[in-house]
Amino acid sequence: MKESWRNIGDLIAEPTAAFTRLKSEPRYGLPVIVFYVFNVLLLWALMPYTGKLMSDAAATQGATPAQFQNFAHIMQWVIVFLGPIIALLALMLISVILRGVVRVLLKNETLKFKHIYAANLHIALISCIIQLVNTALLLVFKDVADVSNRADLKMIPGLHMLFDSETLNVKVLDLLSYINPLNLWVIAVMAIAITVLTDIKKARAWVAAIILWVLSAGFEVIIS
Repeated sequence: MKESWRNIGDLIAEPTAAFTRLKSEPRYGLPVIVFYVFNVLLLWALMPYTGKLMSDAAATQGATPAQFQNFAHIMQWVIVFLGPIIALLALMLISVILRGVVRVLLKNETLKFKHIYAANLHIALISCIIQLVNTALLLVFKDVADVSNRADLKMIPGLHMLFDSETLNVKVLDLLSYINPLNLWVIAVMAIAITVLTDIKKARAWVAAIILWVLSAGFEVIIS
């Protein structure tokens, strides 16, 4: 348990050391719990805003407030508790795919699923910290009534703030919001993880990290 907490702490202080330990002894039990609890709390804090978006979407479909109220209340709690589980399962699927890629392209037989899944979970914890910052800014600076689409939930300064939300497609705005200073941190940590786990050169690791990050961001935008 102590080593797991040390790995989580070193994501900020010394990520190379954290992934070096994960390479020799992959641990993901505690990160799973931390990830789940963290996301439940974040989704709970966002409930007023997501409820507003759901209400607006229902109104465009002709649903009355009375018809929508009970359904929305149930769905919000379903999202709060099941959303993080779906995210964990998605990370498992991604880890399986990456295991296949590593085996085919790098001919690496020593890097197992458990190593990749442990690394993905720890990288996801970095994203949780970024979401915490975004949620805190949202709660302080934006009222529920001011939210009309997913892009309005993104408070960390990114490229989406350079465009008018009324003239640009919401999906495009959402994608542009991922291009921000804090997500550079995620890419950097991903590059370190790839370098440590696969022993490839840093330049190639950065290219791989950028590609994986772009694919991840694009997928999140598509399914949202």
